Amino acid sequence: MKYFKIFVVFALFSLMMTVTVNADDDEDDLGMTLDELADALESFAEDCEPKPEREHIKQLLTNDENPHENSKCFRRCLMEQFELIEEGQSQMNKDKVVDMMSMMYADNKEELEQIVDHCNGKNGATTEKCENAHQHGMCILSQLKEKGFKVPEVKE
Repeated sequence: MKYFKIFVVFALFSLMMTVTVNADDDEDDLGMTLDELADALESFAEDCEPKPEREHIKQLLTNDENPHENSKCFRRCLMEQFELIEEGQSQMNKDKVVDMMSMMYADNKEELEQIVDHCNGKNGATTEKCENAHQHGMCILSQLKEKGFKVPEVKE
């Protein structure tokens, strides 16, 4: 399930729902509904504090710009689990973030590095860890859209 692994990466950054994908284009279709994706991500929530409720996970997956605090904290927990942000840090680990995003955008490493640098510069001073993770996710989403990257969509 190649696209599930890619999806987990993008769930961390809240990148879904940015492009309308043709339903007949199976290459871009994740093939999973919002509920199925939420089910899959619930296992990552076991060690998170506060533990998110299902609605918080869905907020992450649908790029809610003003989510519940628990949704923001779940994003932070995921980013720490995948070592995209180290505990106690406020900037993303550029190499790890670029490596994960390169699963989807292999030929765009330089642009991905620029995106991470931009978002670290913009959000690195935010000290509240959950808000910091949320701002990084929204920044990555915004930068990908601005640069014309195509991102798969979650089916309702």
